[in-house]
Amino acid sequence: MSRGALTLALVLAAVPAAAAPAPEPAFPERGDRFLMSVRAPDVPGRERFARVYAAPDKGDPRYWTTTVVCGTVDTRTGRERILMQGGGSATLDAGRLSGTWSPAGATGYGEAQMRVWTVDSQAGLDVVVSMSGPCPDRGRGELSSGD
Repeated sequence: MSRGALTLALVLAAVPAAAAPAPEPAFPERGDRFLMSVRAPDVPGRERFARVYAAPDKGDPRYWTTTVVCGTVDTRTGRERILMQGGGSATLDAGRLSGTWSPAGATGYGEAQMRVWTVDSQAGLDVVVSMSGPCPDRGRGELSSGD
């Protein structure tokens, strides 16, 4: 190898690889507000939906305070029917977002039991979520900052 080629090879080896893009930061991170919207098929002409509104918990930044709304939507008209809503909390544990919530105003055994949800997979802002009824058992959706 010639002296010039050797010098060029050494210079190129020393230059950091600027072509590789930096990985996207995960969303949400602690302290972020977020909205998660999920849908799944129900019966022809109707889908189940869920929305999770989350704000950082003021007492403990490891958690979010959430409001969950579940129902059905007519796919022809877009008209929604809310079946249940309530408050709860969420956490990010080992990179997995999940939460619990309790229906508002529920009094009967079973009705008042705590419900759960978990993000099974996330690719950027796209999510696959498992939830307790009447929310979609398993639905696809997206995360946003709610802006």
